[in-house]
Amino acid sequence: MEKGIFKGYAAKKLIFSLALLLVLVAVSESIAAEFRSFSENSHEMVEINTNRADSGYAPKLIRYGHISTLKGRFPEGSVSFSSRLDSIMKQGGFSVPVRVILTDESYPTVSGMKIIRGSYFNSSALTYGRNVAVISRELAERLFMSIDAIGNEVTLFDESYVIVGLYEPSKTLLSLLGSYGAEVVYVPFTSYLESGNLTVDTVSIHDRKLGEAVFKQYQVGDILRKELRVQAEAYRIIDYYGSDTIVSQWLGLFLFLVALAVFFMLLGIAGRVLGQMRDFFCAGLKRDYLPGFIRKQSVPVFIFTGKLLGLVGLSVLLIIYARPRIFIPTQYLPPDNIFDFGFYWEKIKEAIQMSNAMAGYIPTPLEHCFHASSSVGFILLLLMIPAFISLISAMKLLKSLVYPIKRFILLFLLSIILALAVLILLWASGLIYPAISVKGMAILELFCIVYFLRKYPAGGQSGSDSPSGNG
Repeated sequence: MEKGIFKGYAAKKLIFSLALLLVLVAVSESIAAEFRSFSENSHEMVEINTNRADSGYAPKLIRYGHISTLKGRFPEGSVSFSSRLDSIMKQGGFSVPVRVILTDESYPTVSGMKIIRGSYFNSSALTYGRNVAVISRELAERLFMSIDAIGNEVTLFDESYVIVGLYEPSKTLLSLLGSYGAEVVYVPFTSYLESGNLTVDTVSIHDRKLGEAVFKQYQVGDILRKELRVQAEAYRIIDYYGSDTIVSQWLGLFLFLVALAVFFMLLGIAGRVLGQMRDFFCAGLKRDYLPGFIRKQSVPVFIFTGKLLGLVGLSVLLIIYARPRIFIPTQYLPPDNIFDFGFYWEKIKEAIQMSNAMAGYIPTPLEHCFHASSSVGFILLLLMIPAFISLISAMKLLKSLVYPIKRFILLFLLSIILALAVLILLWASGLIYPAISVKGMAILELFCIVYFLRKYPAGGQSGSDSPSGNG
């Protein structure tokens, strides 16, 4: 009776532990995939973002007139810019607080904006300073009780603006973490009457030559100081080189550790096969010479050799397949000695001081997405570790109770079905980006299979509740 209770407990623990682990791996891959969808060719991109939110009319900062110089400096690339202002949008008897992004026609490419009605404004709207606006679906429904808002007028900055497009705001976890808490409206930078005096908060530069440059931040800083003659220290220059690797490396590290466990289990099985092969040869050589023994027992020798080479080869291929991509920015590596703990302590103090100096700093959408992806990925790693330990303990308990392999396969399938059901709900809700880690699923499946094959060698446990049968 007690054995049956323990079996039921261990079976449920395995189902939920494996399902949770599969979900965490899939969510981690979804977070990384969402960032990659925003940051295609991120190694060719640099963003210049103002350090403080209250520096709107400070002298020696980037203004609209400087943008043509930057575009001339990167003729083969693209330069997009924007500024932020808080205002009130009015329509009829409604007044809604909004955050206005004054920008150019290239902004959707940088932000990943999805237009669902009408269109985004074009370059002529920026050239002539036309009063047009792009608003969200939710704002259109609040102001006009309908999404058929194209062509309607609203009041913004005490001026009349025409709605030319509606966008669908992202509802993913990363978007929620970076939400402004207010409706966001996009208008041409030059439509603002005082745009000539307004400073540019953010400049995004995407150019192939930047991908080939070694010190992008210093290069862009020199352009700000020498060519634009602005105060470069008032801006944060963000280099996204290696960012796609950084947001993925937490999941990659976890999968590599799982693959390493599988590697050692496979080597253990290979050692056991090698021991059996040695015993087989020792017993045979007592009755015959080596050439005659090999000739008579060629099939068993071939099987033993094939098993041994197959296990060793699979172990090596697994490590190569699961090898993680790790990227650490050079400024965080000691120049001489990797164990220079004083260097790391200084970097920690610099990070704390920089954080204190960044009061009021508003990150760009891409910068926020990068930091949020890295942070969420690390948190998911911390959750994967106890889930993996719980899975191992459940499998150990089932092994001690001599659980049949056929029933284990059933538990494994139930775990996959449960994980898929949870993921489908998450994808349908729009909370996470629709993506799945094929590598993660394959490595976890291989771990479970190898673990049980290691515990139940061929001919040992075939599916009955008893440990062995009488032949």
